Amino acid sequence: LAKNKDNWQFWSEKEKRSFIRNPELVQAINNGNEDVASLIAIGRIIDHIKQGKITFNSSYHYQDISKKIKNVEIKDGEVFLTPEILEELISGKFVIDIQNRIEELGVIDKIDDIELDEDDVPPTWINLSDVLKKVSKYVRATNSEWFEEHVRLFRKQTDSLFSMEYNEDEFAGRLYAAFGFLGRNFRYRDSQEFLNLKYFVQRYLTEEQLILELKFIHRCMASLRENNTSMPVIDTMGINSRKKSILSTYHGRYHTIGFSDMRSVTPDMNPINSFRCRSTDSEAMNIVSVMDKIQTVCDGNVKIYTGDAHTVSRVSAGMVFLSHGVVAAGRICHEPKENLGEYKINRLKENISLLNKIGKLLKDEPSLGRVVAMKKHIYIDGINVCKLLEDLGYLILQNVSATDIPVDNICLAVERSNHLKKKARIVEGSYTRPKHDVELSLLSGELVLCIVGLYHKINGWTGPVSPINFSDIRTIIPA
Repeated sequence: LAKNKDNWQFWSEKEKRSFIRNPELVQAINNGNEDVASLIAIGRIIDHIKQGKITFNSSYHYQDISKKIKNVEIKDGEVFLTPEILEELISGKFVIDIQNRIEELGVIDKIDDIELDEDDVPPTWINLSDVLKKVSKYVRATNSEWFEEHVRLFRKQTDSLFSMEYNEDEFAGRLYAAFGFLGRNFRYRDSQEFLNLKYFVQRYLTEEQLILELKFIHRCMASLRENNTSMPVIDTMGINSRKKSILSTYHGRYHTIGFSDMRSVTPDMNPINSFRCRSTDSEAMNIVSVMDKIQTVCDGNVKIYTGDAHTVSRVSAGMVFLSHGVVAAGRICHEPKENLGEYKINRLKENISLLNKIGKLLKDEPSLGRVVAMKKHIYIDGINVCKLLEDLGYLILQNVSATDIPVDNICLAVERSNHLKKKARIVEGSYTRPKHDVELSLLSGELVLCIVGLYHKINGWTGPVSPINFSDIRTIIPA
């Protein structure tokens, strides 16, 4: 019917009413409007593809994932869901585990309402270029294998076809200068210094290199704190693109046309990661990919995360726990009040091994998290995997709702950090330039904030506000 509208006339009345439940619409189609039935059929097929009822072997996003899940091999110590943990989730005793995870964080730094007056003039201004040089030396001194790690990653990405052209000092100088260039949203022609960075950015700067540097800086920040455990706060902010693609969509929450910057920060406003996602995506849909990068930056010390309601869903809570052992403790709009049915509980108990296979697959291939989150039908031996994930997530969120997490106060850190990032990328009104790799630009913005915060920390910053601020930093030198 989707390929040929003339097929409609050969359908029986029973088949027509089964396909379209509205008798008046069926009658209207019978009166010479067969093309409407063809369009409805096309829409149904697209829905079946999105939900996973129809799969394509040659497609990544619309493949049959059940074959991959079946072939997953699990070794000892690679699972996060055990029969004991499932019993705790069912009985509600997992609340104690969640409280322990929060207590391990220590006292969550309170973000005071006091903010620096932007009209105040500091005793002395510090150029960002000087800040970059000082922090670069500190990070390298703190991490003894800093240069070796960057060289190792570069050789891995290029399959050892290229050798490193710079010594450590030269590489560090260009790397941090590139952070300042991309993080502030400049153009190459804005300065001769930036023009000289063009080759370095194209050859050496990748998303993995920036994640590695975020990891080194995060270690330095952690060494200046009492503990090394972090609780990411996840949120997005809309980003306008300088040139609009015909496929760009209008973001309903942020009223922008372009994409979303999915950011992760700690409650004390220390940036952890930045992830570009589509305007049509929710944070929950991409949580597995985001958590994989967060764990890389934080050396696997993240056990719980929080955020607004759009960072949490039942399926995402199940996926992120199975893949990384992380509890989704964001704001829950519709708290689970009724207990899970006996049939669903028994189904979970019988398929713990299958759930752990899903978690192992998502940990090894995080990009599949979005693929799974988009579907409603993934069947393995007659069992709908999507329903299993949803039921497990229901139990997790039910236990989370019984805890007392100050989500509203914690989320203030993201909002203030979002404002700071806009100030860092203030050139061209923070519109993202099409010639720059968007992921590199967004991650560099996070690095600029981290570098400024670390600079203030190592200089003995004291005061009621976060050290991550531009109160005495000159990001742009006036002409």
